[in-house]
Amino acid sequence: MADAAAAGHLLLDLEQYTLSRTLPLALLPPDAPVLVPSPLPDMLLLEPEPTKVPTSSRPPSPIIAGPTFDASTLPEPVLQQFHRNLRAVELVLAGATQSSVAEKEGIPRSTLSRLVSRTRERGQIACVPHGSYRRATSLHPAFQECIRRLFGLPTRLTMTAIREHTEMQQVAARLSKETGTPVSLPSYKQVRTAVQHLKLDPDLMAMREGAKSVARPRESAESFVLSIPAPALLTQVDEHTMDLYIVTPDGSTVASRVHAAVLICVKTAAILGAVLALGPLKEEDYMRLVKVSMERKDHLVGINGCEHSWPCFGKPAIIFHDRGKIFTSERARQVLVDRLGIITEQAPPYAPSAKGTVESLFRWMTERFEKRLPNSSYGIHDAETAAQAGGMTLEELERCFYQAIVDDYQRDVDTLRQQRRYLLWEQAVAASGVPQYLGSPDDLKLLLMKAQNRKTPHHGYRVQNGNRLSFQGRWYVCPGLLSRLRGREFDLYYDRRDISVLYIFVEGSYVGEAYCPQLMGGRVSEWEAKAMRQHHEEQAKIAHEQGLPVRARIQDEAKASRCRRSTEIRASEQARQWDRQRGDIHPALVSERLASVQAQITQVVTLADPVPDAEDAHPVPLLPVRMMREE
Repeated sequence: MADAAAAGHLLLDLEQYTLSRTLPLALLPPDAPVLVPSPLPDMLLLEPEPTKVPTSSRPPSPIIAGPTFDASTLPEPVLQQFHRNLRAVELVLAGATQSSVAEKEGIPRSTLSRLVSRTRERGQIACVPHGSYRRATSLHPAFQECIRRLFGLPTRLTMTAIREHTEMQQVAARLSKETGTPVSLPSYKQVRTAVQHLKLDPDLMAMREGAKSVARPRESAESFVLSIPAPALLTQVDEHTMDLYIVTPDGSTVASRVHAAVLICVKTAAILGAVLALGPLKEEDYMRLVKVSMERKDHLVGINGCEHSWPCFGKPAIIFHDRGKIFTSERARQVLVDRLGIITEQAPPYAPSAKGTVESLFRWMTERFEKRLPNSSYGIHDAETAAQAGGMTLEELERCFYQAIVDDYQRDVDTLRQQRRYLLWEQAVAASGVPQYLGSPDDLKLLLMKAQNRKTPHHGYRVQNGNRLSFQGRWYVCPGLLSRLRGREFDLYYDRRDISVLYIFVEGSYVGEAYCPQLMGGRVSEWEAKAMRQHHEEQAKIAHEQGLPVRARIQDEAKASRCRRSTEIRASEQARQWDRQRGDIHPALVSERLASVQAQITQVVTLADPVPDAEDAHPVPLLPVRMMREE
């Protein structure tokens, strides 16, 4: 074919067509005349110079795909940044390297790479600085208004709490009823986007009393958790203060915040035991926490109305705690180390990450339990108002607390361990087992309930006032026992959740119980009894103050009567003295006349004439007359 083209026998103009395997060709025979190409011009002419057309400062770039963006509405600083970003993206898309363009335009290379990828996806609008525009949202206005109202609450709900709030579910149900089609709740991403837009409103943020601090990243190593061979081998314990307030059964406010203590297994993140107390925790609460951790919880789950079981119990081998007094006390060492054989380890100071498992539990407790109760003081800052708003007693709060642990926390998926916590516990127990407390349950109960005589620490308790025992401002009676213990010292065991019964021990032996007549008929905790006593004392003080004016009035009336009687006596004595002087002042004739006038003025009351009764009106029995014996 090349020889035919050189000889002028190819019937194809190569200026119009490109050679390919599918292009048809025609060749002339060798004896045919030669095809001569067009002759060249005799002289070359110069082309005229093209006229320069003025261009605009920023023509639309044909390199960037997608819709264009009108940047004329942007303020001057934002407009300059937009042109810089757009210019850099155009250079990169034209073939320049990102490093050279980033150095030339003064943009970090990572930022430029993100701008290029976003511009390819969204167009020129991606070059607009963040926060200077807002895309249209597909969220229903009713959900937007509900999210704004929940975000503005002083309790500062999290995004998850806003999405799972009952008001959001009510809005979804209302929209489904109005439209006739099922309306689902907004996704977490939609709620997060709406909250991020609300955070740009300074007035709303000021009303919300500031934003939350940035959460610290998790510091617990997954390899350390997986290296623990058995459940309950390593446990962590700590206490947490919740801004919750309750009322007593008679309606009195308990002005003490709720304190919680939790014992958690590090391997499975399952809770072995949890207790509540009103006020700072004491050694008795720590002992009760250990007792709950080693006991089965079937009865506890039943009385609190939990929907699922709580299979986590066992004797912990190591308890990791901080420098709290209740954890490092001498009694805790005697009971846990010497009696139960449990190893206790103290965490380094100012290092909460060393107890990362229990600290993350307290974050869950704050966000998903504490802030969602009606008796929370978040945003209220008044104990009595929060307590009366919730109207919850200690029993109701304990029931909600255990339900949250069993039905919510234990059933939730742990992000570090990638499994539900109760399943992790059951699998670990099935694989390696867990040690149990093999002693008597009654011995364990009485072992961890000993009371300390803080009023007179140098000796134990004694019987007072004959056959009565004074304990926390109340009298306890047991006539047959306390009368025999007069003059002897003994120890008391009790549970702070019910102080109506005291267990009496003499030289380590259990001898009987003492009962409080004022608290019989129901369970009354130590904190409720203290609040009730304070309330009664306040009412007695108010009644005493109300009786002061009455007593003062009675005293004034008595004093006035005495003064009036003295005045009358003095007046009568003075009149008598004047009467005695009349004989010396007036002559005898005048004195007689004055006496006669005074006798006429004096009125004499005369009685009516007596009328005898009929003889048969009042029969009179006649007594026989006994004759006297003559001497």
